[in-house]
Amino acid sequence: MITQLVNSWVCWAILLLAIFCYQQLWQQYLLAASRQGTSQQTEQQADASRQFTGVLIGALPLLGLLGTIIGLLECFVGLAREGASGAVLSGGISDALLTTQLGLVCALPAWILQAATRAKMTRQQTLMLAR
Repeated sequence: MITQLVNSWVCWAILLLAIFCYQQLWQQYLLAASRQGTSQQTEQQADASRQFTGVLIGALPLLGLLGTIIGLLECFVGLAREGASGAVLSGGISDALLTTQLGLVCALPAWILQAATRAKMTRQQTLMLAR
């Protein structure tokens, strides 16, 4: 499995994008936790950052799907060259599905963290308006 991850550019793209997304999410969460009174411009920048991060998180499973399609195409090319071998077929499908799994495993916790950040910011805005 490690070899599959290391040899796939799609897996690297998913991992690098996931690292960037989680860095952005933690930064947004910590900013929301420490925010007292902020300007409207700062609030607009935070909203734009959250929306951009949401788009990037949504790209993670799509990259996984792209990796699956690429892997299946490589599997079919291998079958055409080497003949219908069960080992070739199962290995190719395994490689292909790994990227989908990786994309989903990276995206699902990110969506949960993003929802928690939004909820925290909504609570803070409600408290600020109540004051």
